[in-house]
Amino acid sequence: MGGLYVGLTLMLTFNMVVGTGRFEVSILAYFNESGRMAGESCCSGSRDNDTCLSLCPTFLTVCLQHHSAFIPEFPACTYGHAVTPVFNRSLTDDVKPTKNMFFIKIPFQFSWPESFSLVIDAWQEPQLNQSAKDLSNRILRDVVRDKLTPPSLWVKRRTKTAQLELIYEYRVVCDEFYYSNTCEQICRHRNDNFGHYVCDETGSKVCLPGWQGEFCQEAVCTEKCNSSRGYCDKPFECRCLLGWTGESCDKCIPNPGCVHGFCYEPWQCICQSGWGGRYCNIDQHYCTNHQPCRNGGTCINDANKNFTCACSVGYTGQRCENVVCYKSICQNGGKCQGTSENNASCVCPNGFYGQHCEYKKHYCKDTNCANAGTCVEEANGARCLCVEGFEGNYCESEIDECRSNPCKNGGTCLDGVNDFICRCRENYIGKTCGIIMDPCHGITCLNGGRCDITVSFRGECACPSGFTGKRCESSMRVCESMPCGNGGSCVANKNKYSCVCLKGYYGDRCEYSSFICTPNSCQNGGICKQHKNRTSCICPSEFVGGRCESSVIQLEENFSGAFSPNSCVSFHPHSLFTLFLIFLNLLIPT
Repeated sequence: MGGLYVGLTLMLTFNMVVGTGRFEVSILAYFNESGRMAGESCCSGSRDNDTCLSLCPTFLTVCLQHHSAFIPEFPACTYGHAVTPVFNRSLTDDVKPTKNMFFIKIPFQFSWPESFSLVIDAWQEPQLNQSAKDLSNRILRDVVRDKLTPPSLWVKRRTKTAQLELIYEYRVVCDEFYYSNTCEQICRHRNDNFGHYVCDETGSKVCLPGWQGEFCQEAVCTEKCNSSRGYCDKPFECRCLLGWTGESCDKCIPNPGCVHGFCYEPWQCICQSGWGGRYCNIDQHYCTNHQPCRNGGTCINDANKNFTCACSVGYTGQRCENVVCYKSICQNGGKCQGTSENNASCVCPNGFYGQHCEYKKHYCKDTNCANAGTCVEEANGARCLCVEGFEGNYCESEIDECRSNPCKNGGTCLDGVNDFICRCRENYIGKTCGIIMDPCHGITCLNGGRCDITVSFRGECACPSGFTGKRCESSMRVCESMPCGNGGSCVANKNKYSCVCLKGYYGDRCEYSSFICTPNSCQNGGICKQHKNRTSCICPSEFVGGRCESSVIQLEENFSGAFSPNSCVSFHPHSLFTLFLIFLNLLIPT
């Protein structure tokens, strides 16, 4: 009972406060430098001629009341009043709102009526034994009748007489959490179980994101949430009512145990086509869908247990899976072997299989012959007949025709399918590289030249006088300018030339003498030795020649290759002379 009394008291107290705010007055400046009263008399009474001898100690009274056309000498101040401290000096001209003399707040707790009367009096400090309300002490009165709507801007006012000046400004504002023109609208930001909102400048509630309703207490569910089947306690969620599921709570939950069924409302089990029973677990077309009866048994659909099998003669069991031996049960010479009263099996001869030996084995079905091989069935299996070039149980391996090394004279064997190819060395041809090729075969020498076989068993053109080139195709006119010095002979080669130098000279144009040792006298590491009228080269063991320019190994290979067994070679006379020089180089050490 006590709690109810306190609650009623608080509710009544709350309802009594219909509005709350404050009327603010800022005294910016007050000037009375002459020290005079309103009637130009000196405040202190003493003067020197026309000058007052002292300032007026002054205080201000501020009175706020209801709007009234008549203001008495001592108004009622029905909305409130205030009094400033006594000040006894005039203000400077530099007046700014941040340097106010006095800032006065008159609070109110009622519905602000907009219209009002403001009375500001300036009083001289009363003397001893003098009443504070003695009208003779009033220096200045300023009355304002106005209308203001909170929150208002500052209204500035200036009152001036011949001796006095008062500058101030005023406004009306609602207290924190109070809004509207009358300061009656209460709105306090909150985000708790009693609301989720902020207040705008008019005091209206603005719901935080995800909340709605008068007091912003209702959570906003996800956009697709079915409002009749789901709800939310927090913004942007969707919690389903009992019997519903899914992201949007739009799917019903069927009866527990429902196998092949669906629902339109929770806990239903509406069977799909072909299914029956309380839980839609009985296949009404079990015989058609599964064909459970074996060995020719007849299937009968059964609403209670899916199916029943009517077995053929010689079979028994739920699915007619058990065989009983009887006449002609085994085919193709198979023998029936009973292992129990209700179970028998057929032992099939080779080449047949199946429960009754009714199927003939086709071994080639499971035999894959590779590389175009042909499968041939036999009594106990199959074998593959391979095409030429392949071997193996399944013709999977290619026969390597290079195993017998058919290529002669250093030829390289390349294996093919039932064949091979020999890549012959130079000057050899034929399937197995067994034929020596004429080096001059295919070489055509122009301008009367003829093909000669060299020491290295190559065909080269020997050109007549006046022609040069690989095929004697170039004229020797390039030598007309006699570019070779020191008696050297010019040899033309197409549009170029080369010089054949006399003994003792060398260089591209025979410009160097071999009678004097130079860095170019000996090649391949040979050491130059100077004599009276010539130079000689001491060659390393693997090189020969006047300038160590020839390799011994290369000469040996060229020489041995020139005389292969069973070959007949013809030589030009100058070739025989060259062979003689080679023999000398091989026999005489350097």
